[in-house]
Amino acid sequence: MKKIITLATLLIIIFSSCKKAEVITDSTCLLSTSNILGTYKITSILYKYNPQTPEIDYFMYYDECEKDNLLIFNSNNTYVISEGATACSPTTTESGNWYLNQSAITINSELGTVTDFSCSGMKIKKVYGAEETTIILAKQ
Repeated sequence: MKKIITLATLLIIIFSSCKKAEVITDSTCLLSTSNILGTYKITSILYKYNPQTPEIDYFMYYDECEKDNLLIFNSNNTYVISEGATACSPTTTESGNWYLNQSAITINSELGTVTDFSCSGMKIKKVYGAEETTIILAKQ
């Protein structure tokens, strides 16, 4: 009995002396118009025809010269998609407008939802009926 009381006392001392882990939140990584600004590279484009079908990564079907293209969100609500280090022939540049309203993002009149956002990138999901496309972007 004495051993049980000693063990219980020892466990109480050990656990009560442990400091709780401090939760650190970084407000610079919250989804906002100013935090979304910057240069991104597409790392994956996931597509589902409907909820019952498997997800397919269509990014693997892109040409190598397209896989390193850069998407740049500018502060004046314009964007540019430019060639990366490996340029396609002929070279192409696309541009347009983008807007963020809470988690809803509009890029050239196409509406999507930012489903995940961090300092290192984001996921944008677009739904067309039962079809879903998720674009995964890595911040450069």
